[in-house]
Amino acid sequence: MLRRYFLSALILAASVSVSALSPLDSLLITLDNEVGQSAHYRELHEQRIDSLKSIHPMTKDLQVRIAREYQYYQSDSARTWYMRLLNAEEPYRTKAYLGLVQLSSSIGKYGGGMALLDQVKEVPDSLRVDWLEAVWRLHTEAAASTEIPMLREQLTETAQVYYDSLLHEMKRQAPNDAGIRLRYEFLTAMDEDNIPRALEINDSILSRVKEWSHPYAIEAYSRADLYDHMNDERNHLEWLVRSAIADVRCGITDNGSSWLVAKECYESGDLDRAYSYSDYSLTNASFFNAPTRFIQTYALGHEISNSYEQQLHKSSVRLVTALVAVAILLIIMLGGVLFSLRQNRRLHVLNRETKAMNEELRAINRQLKETDKVKEQYICRYLEVYSDYIRRLTTMARKAGEKDPAGFMDREMDNFYRSFDDTFLSLYGTFVDDLNALLKPEARLTPKPGERMTIEMRIFALILLGITSSAKIAELLCYSPNTISNYRVKMKNAALGDRDTFEQRVQNIGK
Repeated sequence: MLRRYFLSALILAASVSVSALSPLDSLLITLDNEVGQSAHYRELHEQRIDSLKSIHPMTKDLQVRIAREYQYYQSDSARTWYMRLLNAEEPYRTKAYLGLVQLSSSIGKYGGGMALLDQVKEVPDSLRVDWLEAVWRLHTEAAASTEIPMLREQLTETAQVYYDSLLHEMKRQAPNDAGIRLRYEFLTAMDEDNIPRALEINDSILSRVKEWSHPYAIEAYSRADLYDHMNDERNHLEWLVRSAIADVRCGITDNGSSWLVAKECYESGDLDRAYSYSDYSLTNASFFNAPTRFIQTYALGHEISNSYEQQLHKSSVRLVTALVAVAILLIIMLGGVLFSLRQNRRLHVLNRETKAMNEELRAINRQLKETDKVKEQYICRYLEVYSDYIRRLTTMARKAGEKDPAGFMDREMDNFYRSFDDTFLSLYGTFVDDLNALLKPEARLTPKPGERMTIEMRIFALILLGITSSAKIAELLCYSPNTISNYRVKMKNAALGDRDTFEQRVQNIGK
C-alpha cells in the first residue's frame, strides 16, 4: 500500500509543480510514510524504556519516568510501574495515583479511577493543578460514556465542581508559572467561546514545546478541535494529521488523532488511506489495551471494510478468470520443476564424462536459473491471487447470508496455508532446518501438530522468494503490515550473528 502511495506522489509531482502541492497534501504523504515505519518507531520507544531500566540505582524519580514512558504506550506496563510507587513517600505516591487516574480515563476504566480518588487524602501543592485536571477529565469522560441519565447528570455536576476548583487553583498559581498561566487563559477563552483568543494562546503553547514531540501532538489535537468549532474543515484535518505524525514518531499507541484522520479520509472517498490509518489505529488500540479506543476504531474499520466489499463484488468475475489462468500457470510451473530436476540429473552425469560437456552444462544451468526466476514469479502471482480470492469469497459469502463468514475465511485460509506450505516445501525441502540453523537455539521454531510451517516461516519463505515488502507479505498472508513488521523484528533479534544481514542470509537458502 505504501508503494501505491509513493507512486501516486511521483505522478502528482510530474503533473504539477512542487509549489502547487498544498501543506495538507504534503502532510498526508508524510503520514503515509511514517505509518509504514511505525514498527520502527515503536522499537525505538522500547529501546528508550530499556535504557531507563538499565540505570542503577533504580530511584523513585526513575520509576516515575519509566511509568510515564509507558503511560501512552502500554497501559498494563504503566499500571505495573505506578503500582510500585503507591506505598512510597510524597510526592511520588501522589504522582502514582495521578498517573493511574489518567490511565483510567485513557482505557475507559472510570469506576476504577473513581475508586482511586478515595485513596488520596492530600495533594502536594506542586501537583494540585495536574491532579484537579486529571480528576475533572475522568468525570467528564465518564459522564459522556454512560447511558444512564441520572448518573450522567451527577457525574457532570461533579466534573463542574472539579473544573471550578481547577480554574481557581490555576489562577492562584498563574503568576509564578507561565505554563499554568497559559493553560488557565486557554480554558478561560474556551469558557467565553472566544475561539480567536484561544488560537492565540494555543500558538504560544505550541511555541514552548518541541515540534513532533508528544506535548506537540496533544496541542496540535487541541488546535484541530478549535478549527472544528470554527467549521474550518481543511485546517481541522491538517492539525489532526500533524498530531497523528507526532504520535507515530514518538512511538505513541494511545492516539485518537489517527483514527479521526481515517474517518475524514473515508468520508472524502480516500479509501486507501482510510484503510491504512484505521488498521494502524486498530493495531495500536490492541497493543495499548484500551477497550474504548478499540471499539471506536473497530466500528470505523468495519464501515470501511463494507465499502471495500462493494468494490470487490464488481470484479468477482475477473477474479475467477484470473484464478483459472493462475492454476494453468501453476501446472506449467510444476512441469517446469520436474523438467528442471531431470535436467539436473542429466547434467551431473555429463559433467563426469567429458570436459567439453562442462561448457554445455554451464549454459543449461544458466537457463535453469532463469526457470527458477519464472517459477518464483509464478508462485508469487499464484499466492497473490489466491489470498485475494479468499478475501473476496468471504465477502461474497457474507453477502450471500453465510452464518459464519469469519469461520468460512478461517477454513479457507487454513487450506491456503496448507497449499502454500506443501508447494513451497516441495521446492525447498530443507527450508525449515536451514532457517532454524540461522537462529539462536532457544528461538528456533517448531510447527504445530498438523502444520508444516509457522507464520514466521511463511513470512521468511516469501522473503526467500524475493518479496521483501511487509505490506505485500501482509496482503498475501492476510495479516496487518504492523504484525508482519513485528515478526520480522522479532526474528532479527533472535538471529545468530549480525541481525542486519539475517534476511539476506535467508534469501541465500537453497541457492
